[in-house]
Amino acid sequence: MVVKRLMLERNSRILIGGVLLLTYILGLFVPVTSDAGKYAAISRIIYETGDWINLSIHFEPYMQKPPLLFWITAPFYFLFGGPSEFAFKLPVLLYSIIAIYSTYKFAMLFYSREVAQLAALMLVCCEFYFLFHNDIHTDVILTANVIFAVWQGAAYFKNFKVVNLLLAGLGVGLAMISKGPIGIFVPFTAVIAHLIFSKKIKALFDYRILLGVTICLAVLSVGLIGLYNQFGWEGLKFFFWDNNAGRISGKIKGSDVDYFFYFHTTLYAFLPWGILFFISWFFEIKSFFKHANNELYSLGAIVFYWIIISVSHAQSPHYFMVLSPFMAVLSAKWMMRIFQEDKFRYMQRAVSVIQYVTIVFVWLLILVLCIYCFPATNFWFWLVLFSLLILYLIPQNQSKLQKLVRYSVISIIALNFSINAHLFPAVFKYQSVIPACDVFNKEADEGEMLNSYLSQHRELFFYAKSPGYFLYDSDDLNNCLLTQKNPWIYTNDEGIREIKESGSNFEVVRSFKHRSLSRFTPGFVNPKTRASRLKNMYLLKILSSD
Repeated sequence: MVVKRLMLERNSRILIGGVLLLTYILGLFVPVTSDAGKYAAISRIIYETGDWINLSIHFEPYMQKPPLLFWITAPFYFLFGGPSEFAFKLPVLLYSIIAIYSTYKFAMLFYSREVAQLAALMLVCCEFYFLFHNDIHTDVILTANVIFAVWQGAAYFKNFKVVNLLLAGLGVGLAMISKGPIGIFVPFTAVIAHLIFSKKIKALFDYRILLGVTICLAVLSVGLIGLYNQFGWEGLKFFFWDNNAGRISGKIKGSDVDYFFYFHTTLYAFLPWGILFFISWFFEIKSFFKHANNELYSLGAIVFYWIIISVSHAQSPHYFMVLSPFMAVLSAKWMMRIFQEDKFRYMQRAVSVIQYVTIVFVWLLILVLCIYCFPATNFWFWLVLFSLLILYLIPQNQSKLQKLVRYSVISIIALNFSINAHLFPAVFKYQSVIPACDVFNKEADEGEMLNSYLSQHRELFFYAKSPGYFLYDSDDLNNCLLTQKNPWIYTNDEGIREIKESGSNFEVVRSFKHRSLSRFTPGFVNPKTRASRLKNMYLLKILSSD
């Protein structure tokens, strides 16, 4: 009987691990759109032009993001014979191994092996990681570099080995050429908070710190060469100040400030551990006032950056992904304490109820989405889901904590398997940019280009075989009509009206019912109201007047 139970436990772990791996692999084949499509297009231009320094998109110099993401992904286009979703996403997924390993090693500096293992597991199995390995942002590699830098910095200030200092400088430099000054801000606040707390602030004034600073500046300077080449000092000013201050003030991007945006966003972005994180954060702050913390790197990283992004006019879920390793460490630490220490016995039941309610909610969400909203009919899809569901019934020789973590992990894997295997393929049928590019790629003659007018869908420049220009206004449109031979244009109702008014002779090659997938709304998810949430998009070919 014992042998049979051990075999069941082993087989269930294999199944859970296998579906987890399958879920991430399926995500590699999900199409790219929005910012991810833009980044994939920039890497494509590097692949086609061989210019790794001067970034561009649709024939315009690009300055919004530093180059590391593109330097990581472009080589895989060469490796796999050209641009593809798989070649773009795979290196990002592999790079995230750095984040998982660094989270584990960082936690090991201060906590038990069990806490470190749980923190790494929470990071792998949180919605942040599933979501943003589909919808690729620079924050994914930023997160890996930041937690690597903090791990190495923490190791240096614990053991004072120069190699850790050099690696910390490397991590900060890579973090800065991932997304800008945030790459130094989060590690700096983490280190400062801990050194002040542990009364080791004098260690910052050791001359050896200059070695780490030198490595950081060397890496940073390499990443800024292209920015300076194309934009001069204005480019550097944008990198160090305008881009960040502009997003906080709303000058560059943003709207009204929602001071609680990252609180309610955590509930799904850090699913299934969101509520647990807030409980852990409360206990960590309470412990801080009692001077009973093991380390203050995690709390220091979270608090100061959380405040800044909460008052910023530009707010988005991926902006605080960089905090996810520290959120995982605190959650693992306090979850372990709650279930191991008698004084927290009163919290065990509360945490258990919260997690089990979360698990039930996740499964209900899966069923509603896959049965009512976007009905799934594939036998193998349902077989995998049923196999995961049946694991809840298999008896396990585990503690309350182990069962709770296991059940939570199964639920989030099931949700994201459903998203990658069924829901994303279903909703991408309403994203018309890719089918428009498919039509253009098949029917366009040599030398003809596909342009975008009054459309913010930059993935066109990744999927079209001959991408043209991003036409911002009527002047750009007229210039396109005058200079290109038989240009193709992807546009909306307003765009087709303006082209008619220009007197141009054109053919509507294909019309589409379209939905931008950058944001889901109840009206689109509900099949009864979905049609009313779609808009018209057109693929046009301007005909020669000869």
